[in-house]
This record gives sequence, C-alpha cells and structure tokens, in this order.
Amino acid sequence: MVLAVWEVEAGKCGVGGVTDNRAVAHREMIRALDDFSQGRGRVRLAWLVPGSAYRYGETVVTAHRNDRAFVAFAGDAWETTF
Repeated sequence: MVLAVWEVEAGKCGVGGVTDNRAVAHREMIRALDDFSQGRGRVRLAWLVPGSAYRYGETVVTAHRNDRAFVAFAGDAWETTF
C-alpha cells in the first residue's frame, strides 16, 4: 500500500501525519501550514518497511509560507531555509 506522509516545519515547531490518500495529505499539510506565519511543508509517498518506519519515495508537493505569501510547487522544492 502506498501512503502519503505530510509534514510541516515552522521554526522549532512541526506537525505531520500519514494517510492513504494524497488529496487528504495535501489538504492537511496546507491546513497545518496555515497555523504558522512562516514555514514549509511537503507531501511524500512512502511504503511501510519491516524493521523500519517508512521507505520514502517521491515528493508530490512542497509548500512555503512567509507571512502572507503562500507558494506551492509540484515535486520537491524543500529548502534548508525559508
């Protein structure tokens, strides 16, 4: 089963989750990112691996928020700073 893992980082804060639906993961990532004035989020595909948490695949979408601006990119645009 392919899973969608979403995560949001905002300074020292962060939230995330796992679902079997990409659209739900995208919506939850955006909803969580809306709670912060600045941050970044992404949705990645993943598979459960025995003896490990997940084996990650492609990044489906990446989003960045800076005060009132919100930008989402298809694919991987995860940066080390925002």
